[in-house]
Amino acid sequence: MNLFKTELRRLARRRLSLVFAIIAAAGLLVLTAVFWFTSSKGPTEAELADAQAQADMMNEENGVDSGYEECLNDEAYFDAEEYSYIETEPYYADMTHEELCADMFVMWTADDFIYTYTFVFADESPLVLIGAAVIAGLIMMMLASSAIGAEWSSGGLANLLLWHPNRLKVWGAKLGAASVVCVAAVVAVLVLAFGLLYMTAAARGEVGDLNAAWWDENLPKLARAGLLAVAMTVLGASLAMLGRHTAISGGIIAGYLIVGDMLVRFAGMAIQMPFSERLSLYTWVTAWIEGKIELHDWSEMNQEFPDVMVITSTEAGLMLGGIVLAFAALATWAFQRRDVS
Repeated sequence: MNLFKTELRRLARRRLSLVFAIIAAAGLLVLTAVFWFTSSKGPTEAELADAQAQADMMNEENGVDSGYEECLNDEAYFDAEEYSYIETEPYYADMTHEELCADMFVMWTADDFIYTYTFVFADESPLVLIGAAVIAGLIMMMLASSAIGAEWSSGGLANLLLWHPNRLKVWGAKLGAASVVCVAAVVAVLVLAFGLLYMTAAARGEVGDLNAAWWDENLPKLARAGLLAVAMTVLGASLAMLGRHTAISGGIIAGYLIVGDMLVRFAGMAIQMPFSERLSLYTWVTAWIEGKIELHDWSEMNQEFPDVMVITSTEAGLMLGGIVLAFAALATWAFQRRDVS
């Protein structure tokens, strides 16, 4: 009997796997529906005309500044030295001449009265896709810990060892199968989410520019989110192996995510530790996915600029990987040494 293939089949055929798959698919469909019904291609001509009428009325009520009209009629109005700062300010970078005039003279424009939302795939999908990968990792963490816990509770693991007494081989097959299923689940979720969001943007919003720069920026983030999902799966299985029960694994994970991280943050602030955010696991996860993160410390009195600490994805990967490997090693040791009966 091939242990690895057997574990793959067992994970794939569990009722909980089907339930989680349905929940994940339903969640993506609900999210897509939200974007579909809240997004539009932009205001209609009637909405634009109505918004312009409201803007004109507001400008008339508040009095039209003569300088605004002069600005509109002079394309070189902002070439004067007093407006030289406009070229270096990101706020003004994409403004047209008319928008600059309206902003400088505090005039109402049609945009101030238009409340439509347009879903732009290139701008908004990366965060959604990364979130979907992380949630898939959480689901696989629960599934892996449940699979291990169920075998301990039912006595199935003791029975399996009668046929395969090599515990390292059994444990390795279980971790390997859980990791492979996790990779398949993350890929499936990302492909489904990408397709649904792209379809929504094409029909109800804007796709945006999916050029080489977009892929170069977002593919590494998605890959790191996928690796995080695999690490979460291994961690869930390891905790269940240590505690020999699904509830213990789930309790430890939920306890830290809900209460433990908050207590760690408060402890760091109480002792006035510089860069206390580094005590939070969320900080390291963010640094891992984003590539790097900057922490700022204003604890010194009268300092003009804060101290800066940069955490790179390499440092975050080593930190998070070390935690997962430590628990996996403890689980391996416990499984080797402890009595199974």
